[in-house]
This record gives sequence, structure tokens and C-alpha cells, in this order.
Amino acid sequence: MSDAEPEILRDAEQATDERDEIVVGLDTSPAANAALRWAAEYARAVGVALRAVTIVDWPTGMTSEGTPLMEAIGYLPNAELIADYQQQVRDLFDAVQPEQDWTLQFEMGRPGRVLVRESESARLLVIGTGEHVGLGRILIGSTSHHCLSHAFCPVVGVPTRSSEDFPRG
Repeated sequence: MSDAEPEILRDAEQATDERDEIVVGLDTSPAANAALRWAAEYARAVGVALRAVTIVDWPTGMTSEGTPLMEAIGYLPNAELIADYQQQVRDLFDAVQPEQDWTLQFEMGRPGRVLVRESESARLLVIGTGEHVGLGRILIGSTSHHCLSHAFCPVVGVPTRSSEDFPRG
């Protein structure tokens, strides 16, 4: 064995230690709530930190004058609605009785892109598998599909249905 081999092993171990966190996408949907509950149970079982990431998808495109597109057409986010939404998300997070090292993070952007970026430092990415059908899927796309296709770590998709909905064999 050369002297360099133990160093390489230590580097690999350090990289694993840096990724000792589970990231879960969280919004107020039943799918995200199911994902949070699953992620919380799993994080406790394996003894790692949990970081819930809530993303507000706000269009960031600019007009030719440099004004945000949605602002230019008169649609501005309502601070009261945003505060109400953030409180609903905090209530969902608090309902799983978070451990001391668990965090709730708020971001703005496209949910799939933000979650993929956050997956770079995660051991596992947990997402709800909500349904978008018809025009919604065409306009919004599937966050879960984007994450499954592009994440930097393993991805767990949690269905909304409860265990009673699944047939027993």
C-alpha cells in the first residue's frame, strides 16, 4: 500500500460526513406533507439532520426595460399572503416535532431547479409525488420528474396515499 491510499480513504469518508443531511421539498400540498413525515421518520431512524426546503416559484423573467415581467403587468406578490403561506409551512414543519439540528429554509425560484441545487450537499432528497395533469403539467412541469432526472444524490418519491390505500399481499 502506498502512503496516498489512506489519505484518499479519509477524503472519501469526509465527503460522506459532509452529506449527512436529508433534504425534503416542502409546500402545503398533501404530497409534500407525506414526504415530510416520511423524511422525518427516516432521519430519526438513521440519525441524520433534516432540512426542509420551501420554494416560492416567482417568475424572474425581465422585460426589455429591465423590469420583472410580473411586476410590469401589475402582478406583485402580496406580503400578507406570503407571510400566511410561510406560517402554514412552519406549522407543518413543527407538526413533525423537529430535532434541534433540523432546519426549515425558504427559497425563491423554480422548485425542481432549487431542489436539485440543494441535493448537491444532501445524502438523500425526498419529494412528494403530487399529481399535475392536463394544462398544469404542461405549464408547470413535474418537479418530481425533474428531481429524479437531475439530482446529485438518491431521490425518494413519497406518494400521497396512505398505507391503507395499498393492497396487502
